[in-house]
Amino acid sequence: MYKTNSKNSPHLIDGILTGIGAFLGLSFIGLIAQSVEQMLIIAPFGATAVLLFSAPESEFSKPWNVVISYILSTIIGFLILRYSNGEWLAIGGGFGIIIMLMHVFKAIHPPAGANFLIVTQGHISLYLLWPLFIGLITLIIIGIGMHKIRKKITIR
Repeated sequence: MYKTNSKNSPHLIDGILTGIGAFLGLSFIGLIAQSVEQMLIIAPFGATAVLLFSAPESEFSKPWNVVISYILSTIIGFLILRYSNGEWLAIGGGFGIIIMLMHVFKAIHPPAGANFLIVTQGHISLYLLWPLFIGLITLIIIGIGMHKIRKKITIR
């Protein structure tokens, strides 16, 4: 937890700033989604936002972990979807591969596992990759900015 001038307000200040960050991050993703006329506010982004805005110093919130794990889960998800019939064994095997690769690349981010499941269920197509990753980068940039603001406001 951060140090504050007021002993009664650290949770309130953190809560307000976390809420503002989440609002900004998901709103910008909403704008991107509207411009490509697709729903891009996916459940894994909600979980990513919780980590980025509520636990910015967590290992799971590091930008490397977030970006690389989403890339891995998306690519492996598309490969499983394209080259298998999407049965439980292929999805289970692909999920195991993703977790293995997250460890190999030292890029563990739990919400990316959910992203894999969304991709393998056919809910994200290839032409949505760029808007998806622009949304992800948007979350990371806003998360870093909000973390810096929280540190300036709450540490004195």
